[in-house]
Amino acid sequence: MSVPFISATFVVAVLGAGLMGYAIQSGATCTVYAVSELIEQRRATRLIAMLEAGLWVALVLTVAGVLHWPRTVPPAYSVSAATVAGGILLGLGATVNGACVFGSVARIGSGELGFAATPLGYWAGVIGHDRLIEQAEAGASQGAAALHLPAIVILAFGAYAVFRALRTIHWTLTRPRTDSQPHLWHPYEATLVIGVTFAILMIVAGAWTYTDALADLARGMSPAVGWRLILFLVLLGGARLAGRRNGRSEWIAPGAGRVISSLGGGALMGLGGALIPGGNDGLVLVGLPYLMPYALVALASMALTIAVALGLGRRLTRKP
Repeated sequence: MSVPFISATFVVAVLGAGLMGYAIQSGATCTVYAVSELIEQRRATRLIAMLEAGLWVALVLTVAGVLHWPRTVPPAYSVSAATVAGGILLGLGATVNGACVFGSVARIGSGELGFAATPLGYWAGVIGHDRLIEQAEAGASQGAAALHLPAIVILAFGAYAVFRALRTIHWTLTRPRTDSQPHLWHPYEATLVIGVTFAILMIVAGAWTYTDALADLARGMSPAVGWRLILFLVLLGGARLAGRRNGRSEWIAPGAGRVISSLGGGALMGLGGALIPGGNDGLVLVGLPYLMPYALVALASMALTIAVALGLGRRLTRKP
């Protein structure tokens, strides 16, 4: 979907991308952090936040469908061995990188320049997949289950969304401000903003995610890839603004190890995303809320791989 410049759609898309980037700095939508928290702290706060972000996407897109607003409906792919392999590679890549695609945006926003190599690695991974591996045909399913939910389910979800929004507003207005985080949002607020802005961007700009844009750029497929890369830069700008307002104004020069980890981790994630197909952002915020089986299988494979890799890493670094 091509978006004309200097239009209402352009303004909405840019504002949405900037807000989402700002929220990612405070949000809890990184799979690596979610799995790490679950293993080390026996808490599922970040995992629940990821699921809730997907629910907000589902709600907004469902309402858009009821109102007959034009929107891009993502394809649903069949489950295969490539789906599992792609999830494993996504998990390995995210672990090597130290963050998934969401977490990488937050780390760049915090001034860690080394993570800027992650998108470059992702792009290279897609190219490597297309040149070395014959791309299997992915059969589209009959449709996303979230588009055909019974009315009672939609009403119940809508009631929950209203309750959740009111609770977030109340928490925002009554919480005490601290010197350590005077400006950034609470993860509850950030989760709501991430889900809603992501869905709005899907409505006004189509399949806009930066992993999709990088994949299309690697394949020379989309005339609108330049527009989507602009949205990615705005996303990074929002994350950087949040980082600066949180006191992280200095850029952190990367060491060779950081660059290699980001390039290698990004390449593994790009290869995995091409196999599934779909990046971590699309799986969490598109495939999951649409209840697509391939997304559930890929995310489960990714999360299990991260858990195993983190466990092995702790054992190897444990002092005798």
